[in-house]
Amino acid sequence: MRGGSPSGGTAKTLILVGLILDIVFEVILVFAGLALLVVFGLGVILLGFAVVGFVWIALIWLFSYQRVRDGDYTGARTPTLVFAILSLITLALIPGILFLIAYVKLGDAMRESSSAAAPAWGSAPPLAPSFPPAAAGPAAGTRFCSHCGRANAGTSAFCQGCGAPLS
Repeated sequence: MRGGSPSGGTAKTLILVGLILDIVFEVILVFAGLALLVVFGLGVILLGFAVVGFVWIALIWLFSYQRVRDGDYTGARTPTLVFAILSLITLALIPGILFLIAYVKLGDAMRESSSAAAPAWGSAPPLAPSFPPAAAGPAAGTRFCSHCGRANAGTSAFCQGCGAPLS
């Protein structure tokens, strides 16, 4: 399902901007790590964080952005919240806030999608027939039991329901 609701599009944009900011941060981290590797030899730690950061970006892309792009707002909502919380904990404040807002917008998109499927307030209900369907009348030669009221074939001598003789 492509396209989707306006809130879904907003969530997709917010997640994409958060991803871009994460990528910029990771590129800066790689360059800082390389510079410190040459100067102090401590850049290995920063490069290790950068590798973890690129894995993090891949996870956000797969579990959040791809699902929103495909219209799976329900499937993207929980991962987006997890990424928001973890981003805030790791001090990636701007992407974390963007992911948190995207989480809220995904909830809006889910409501918009469900309300699009349901009829709107004030719309007329589907037309129903104004009369009940005609019931089939008894076939010619049908005999009714005077004891239980069951309809029986015209050739029956006894009621098929209670066994009483038909008159």
